[in-house]
Formats: sequence, structure tokens, C-alpha cells
Amino acid sequence: MIPYSAFILLYIILFSKDTADSSHCLTSFSDTDHVLAGHVMRTLNHKSFESCTFSCELEPQCFSVNYISLRKTCQLNDATKEYFPGDLVKQKGAFYMGMVTRSYEPCMSMRCENGGTCVSSPSLKCKCLKGFSGPHCESYDPCVSMRCENGGTCISKPTLKCKCINGFTGLHCEGKKTNIIFV
Repeated sequence: MIPYSAFILLYIILFSKDTADSSHCLTSFSDTDHVLAGHVMRTLNHKSFESCTFSCELEPQCFSVNYISLRKTCQLNDATKEYFPGDLVKQKGAFYMGMVTRSYEPCMSMRCENGGTCVSSPSLKCKCLKGFSGPHCESYDPCVSMRCENGGTCISKPTLKCKCINGFTGLHCEGKKTNIIFV
């Protein structure tokens, strides 16, 4: 029987070779004595390395695994070290491996609301439509739709209106105040 560490090495060698048509075959990415921290979506106990990688293959949101060999613990990750290199940390007796069956798309895990769209470069964030803000475009600013003229300022509470500077009046501060002098 092959010693366990030799099996892991053999597995890495077999699945990390480039093929002639690399557009159809993804390569795996592995690191000994490392884990991807902060991206574990499920932990499975008493698993072999083979069943750990197979469990990830069956899970559509799994893109890499951490395997802690001494405890036979499998951690399924929803991200990869390529997009989160700072989250790859040393852990003795552990093994990190990216999956070979699918590539990671970081925007799959980002929920943008109110018509916002996810952008992954240079960092993962939501690009919000005009009037919306917040990490997930969850906040709306009604003042975006209110145009105040002549230096007026939009106020949204308690009601939406323009606060005009001295000398101007009107719903949008569009009119000049006239001074009427009574004789």
C-alpha cells in the first residue's frame, strides 16, 4: 500500500500537468502545510483526502479544499487562493488544493441589490446604479432625483425638498425673491 504522503504527491503530479489543449482542462493548484482561511463553507469529519476532493466536486459552490490529515478533516471552500492570496495561511499537517473541474468566479458569491452589478477587479465590490449606495447597493438616496438650483441643498427628511440659500425661493430654488417695498 502506498504511504499517505506519497499518495498526495502522486495525486498532485497527476492532476497538475498541463495538457496540449489547456482551454478544456483546468489545472489544480495545491499547497502543502497551508489552508485557505475565511472561506470554509462546510466542514466534513472523518474523510479521506479522496472523498474530500470528491465531495467538493459534487458541490457546485465548492472551488477548493483544505484537508487536515491528522484529524482527517475536510473543509470545502467557496473561493480560491488565486483571488484571495492573503487568506492562504500556514497550518502544519494541512493541505490546500484548488479544484480541477471548475474555475472560480468571484462575483458568484457577491449579492448586489437594486440593479447593482458585481465587479471583481481590482477588488470585489458592487457597482451601484445612480441613487444607490452601500456595500451591496442596499441604500437609496432620494436626493439623487431632486435637482436644487442656485446653490440649494436637497433634504430628504422629514420630506423631500430643497433648502434654498438667501435670495432664492421655489420648489427647486429656481426663483429669485423679490423685495416689495410698501410706501
